[in-house]
This record gives sequence, structure tokens and C-alpha cells, in this order.
Amino acid sequence: MGEGEADNGPEIDRWHLLLDELCNQSGDYDNARLGSELCRRLGKREDTHFETAVRNLRNWRAGRHIPRQRNFMILSELMNVQRSPALRARWNALYAKARELEDKTGGSTGNGTDDELEKDQEAFEVGPLQPAPPPGLVPPALMANISLRPAKLRGAAFGLLMFLCGIGASELYRAEPWLWFHSGPVYPLIVLRPHVSMAVGESIVIHGERGDCGKLPPDWEYVLTRLPVSRIGDFSDGGIVRRNSNFCKGETPARAVVFTARRTGVEEFLVLGDVMRVTVTDAPL
Repeated sequence: MGEGEADNGPEIDRWHLLLDELCNQSGDYDNARLGSELCRRLGKREDTHFETAVRNLRNWRAGRHIPRQRNFMILSELMNVQRSPALRARWNALYAKARELEDKTGGSTGNGTDDELEKDQEAFEVGPLQPAPPPGLVPPALMANISLRPAKLRGAAFGLLMFLCGIGASELYRAEPWLWFHSGPVYPLIVLRPHVSMAVGESIVIHGERGDCGKLPPDWEYVLTRLPVSRIGDFSDGGIVRRNSNFCKGETPARAVVFTARRTGVEEFLVLGDVMRVTVTDAPL
């Protein structure tokens, strides 16, 4: 696709139409290559995952529903929208518009189902923790050694106790993994702010970039490379905080992203995969 083809003319005013046009320009008429690449980047390897990816792509291109944030970011890379600032701006703006329409209609933008491939999409709301599994049976190797003699009974009971303690410890680690690594200060908890209203000169934490579950977040230099350029403000490092993640089953460390308003206006942009809308007004006298 040449850069001249990227703008696609003013007649395309829907995100799914732009996606379909870009797919056609790249020769991806049957979605097979895109479906395979989507599965690879999501770590999905089963045949059923590929079939689901192709079905999702078909639904996205038809406008039945729109992808979740993670799939949208992958599609942005596959469609190479970064090659043209105008194309990237239109791509992001139309997606934000489609997301807003979906929010207003309470779900799908058409008659299709929800995004099936990306069910473990991360969110800032705390997801329900999975219940701890019921105490399992004593391992066969331990059962084989159990005897009616008191000494062996005591040994078996001790082994069973250690086994159950191991289950409990693993559940505690899974629920709050970062507490095992950080017993120092309790960092502040942040929340996602998809719609922000602020005055010129004001600074607000609007997002947070996590690392691996329970591990310290990446440094600011890395996070900065994933942030957009804003015409009404700029981003800065807010230090280490806590945020909720469904993927991590609770709170995990993150690096706060602070937005500082510099001039009045309204702007929508993607911040770490989430669509944000910021409204900046004059500072009160």
C-alpha cells in the first residue's frame, strides 16, 4: 500500500469500512493471513482459535462489532497505520467514534457477538478472583505410603498438611503476587480516567503501565515510547503506583502516566491501548 492510498478519501467515515479497505489494499481478502498473525501475537495456537480469529475479522470488517483494545492495537500494527500521520489520526478517531457508539447502544454495534478471541482483556476494574480449589485428594505417592502404624500415620498427616499449605500459599500468591515481592511502602491506587475535564496548568494521573504480574513496572523511557503526542498537553512520569488488572487477578504495580494540560481544547487519543478523551478549559481566575 502506498502512502497516497492510505487516506482513502473523505467518503470513508466508519472504522469498519476503513479496516475493510486497508485489508483489501494489502490483499487480505479471505482473512487467513491476518487471522494467523492475530493468533500468533495473542499466543493462541489451537485450530479453534484460528477459526474464531477469522470469524472476528469478518465481523469487524462487516461492522457487526468492533475489536477490544488489545486486538485493535494489533490490527493497527498489521495495517501499518503508523506509516501515515493522516491515516493514523483517522484510524484512531473512527475507532473512538465506534467505541462511543457501542457504549451508547449498550454492546455490539450490530447483530454480531462480542469479541470472542480476546476474552482475557485487561481492565482497570477489579475482576472476581477465582475461588480457591477445594482441598484435593492426597497424592497417590503419599497414599501408597500411608499405613495404620502410628509413626507412618503421623508422617502421612504431616505430608498432607504440607500439601494443603502449598495449595493455600499458591492461591495467596496468585491473588496478591506483588505483596510477596514488595513489603515496603504501600503505593497509591489509581483508576482509569477515560474522560477527563481539567483546567490549563492542572495535572492528573490518567493511566498506568504495568509490567509482569507482581513485578515492578517498566521504566519511564519505555512507557514514553508508547504514548501519543498531544496538542493540548504533555505526559510525564507519575512514579510507581498500584492498579487493578483482571489478568493479574487484582492489584499489581504500575508506572503512573500523568497528563498536564497546556492549552484549551478537546482531544481524543490512545493511551497504552485505551481511548481517552481530555477536555481542557481556561484556569479559573
